[in-house]
Amino acid sequence: MAGGAAGSPQEPDGQYSSVFAFAYIFNLVIGVGALALPLAFTQAGLVLGTLLIITLAFMSFLTTSYVVEAMAAANAYYILKERKERRALTRENSDIQKPALVVCNGLQRVTLYLFLEKQRHFFHLLPLGESDEYEIRKKYELGTMANMFYHPIGIVLYYVCICVYLYGDLAIYAVTIPKSMQQVLCSERKIEREVVMASSVSNATQINGYFTDVYYEPESGSGSGSGSGSSVTYETRHMCFGSTAISDTHTYYICLAVTVLLLCPWTFFNLTRSKYLQLFTTILRNVAFVLMILLAIVDMAQGHRAEPLPPPARFKGFPVLFGVSIYSFMCQHSLPGMITPMKTKKNLLWMIFSDFALILFAYLLLTLTGAFRFSNLEDIYTLNFFNSSATRVTLRVFLGYYLALFPVFTLSTNFPIISITLRENLKALFRVLLKKWRGDGEFHFVVSRIVFPLLAIIPPILIAFATRNVEALVSVTGSFPGVGVQYIIPLTLAIAGRNVIMKEFSTYDNKHKSKFSNVPVFIFVSVWTAVSFVLIIVDDALKIKDGHFI
Repeated sequence: MAGGAAGSPQEPDGQYSSVFAFAYIFNLVIGVGALALPLAFTQAGLVLGTLLIITLAFMSFLTTSYVVEAMAAANAYYILKERKERRALTRENSDIQKPALVVCNGLQRVTLYLFLEKQRHFFHLLPLGESDEYEIRKKYELGTMANMFYHPIGIVLYYVCICVYLYGDLAIYAVTIPKSMQQVLCSERKIEREVVMASSVSNATQINGYFTDVYYEPESGSGSGSGSGSSVTYETRHMCFGSTAISDTHTYYICLAVTVLLLCPWTFFNLTRSKYLQLFTTILRNVAFVLMILLAIVDMAQGHRAEPLPPPARFKGFPVLFGVSIYSFMCQHSLPGMITPMKTKKNLLWMIFSDFALILFAYLLLTLTGAFRFSNLEDIYTLNFFNSSATRVTLRVFLGYYLALFPVFTLSTNFPIISITLRENLKALFRVLLKKWRGDGEFHFVVSRIVFPLLAIIPPILIAFATRNVEALVSVTGSFPGVGVQYIIPLTLAIAGRNVIMKEFSTYDNKHKSKFSNVPVFIFVSVWTAVSFVLIIVDDALKIKDGHFI
């Protein structure tokens, strides 16, 4: 669950190897953001775009290591706090027996605390080894860690950032799904327009599969008479549902209405993603990703190349690519659910580094092939492979349909999960703001089951009605709340977790401590975040001034 609402630590549902964890993280990162990456890359230029993607990939890996450190610190905090409470109870109870130490094969030590009054408590097994308290055994979501380590104001800011990010996520989904459907339903047809110099009314016929509009106009210098000449012009029109009477804009709104009716009601229920559904969407995503790269390479081999090529650098495209790249490398909010079930955490950071290296290679391959293949890129990259004017079905046309509809299938399965996650984070935010900590923390039935779901789905739908610019939505989501989720929250969780443990236990021996967990790197990340944030605000202000924002 993205971010995770406040709650107690959870035991992992099941365990898997590092290979499966590697695959899960790879599939987690490569999502809808990758579909907006090629256009943003070409707008920034080949050289500047490549350097920026490499830099942001490294920065995302760096802050991911902070999340791992914070997860280990949260596990240690729970164990150290429990151990401290046991020692206090031991001192208070004079009837307690002394701990018994048993050594088994020189490999393990079992510390057994026997309490006469509470015999069911305090059985703890720790393998020999340094800093074992910092082993990641329980799943601590970001929301749980925020409640453990943050000041109350920091907790509020955390939930505000997560909720705004999820709103952006849903808005992107709410636009991408109907826009992809609209592109498939609306085909381009060549219109032959003949203008005949005569006096009559207009007529329309269909010749050879094309719509021929015949317009009769009076000859120059006469009010009437028979036609003595004609001219023919051509234009391209969209045919939606087989008719030119329905525009592509109307079709988009129809598809958006269908999306709302089919997907939004799930927000009012509790829904979890099954393993089979996750496997299904993973296969669809990977097949689509490989197809986009291969089809672009095949086209270039057949002589279809972009003319002219993008320039080496275009600094006006920096802010857009910055936001899109942050969104494309996002995984920090869901990392606890991926890492905790791993059977062994040995060489964990090297595994994550390898994941980011592979993702970086895939993104560069995707963006560079797209930049060299297409002169005019769509903001949803899959739509570049869809031929709306095709009159017969071939393998290439079939693959084009598959790629065009790929976002519809995958994002439709994710939309209810994200909306439910947003609903729960909104509840957690309002619990903090209103201090409604009573019992299980539930609100009134009407508020919990109706008001909060509506708060989760109405703003993204309104945004989808207002704009169809996927690139702008991805850029804004990555640039503002995305900066908070990817940079600020991991950095502050690592710092706050260390400070809390040092303050309460006077020790911090975290074996999962990040290699970048030092003051100079903390300052660098903070300055990088601040400078990037200012550049994006200035660029967006200029766009608003010129009327080119969305």
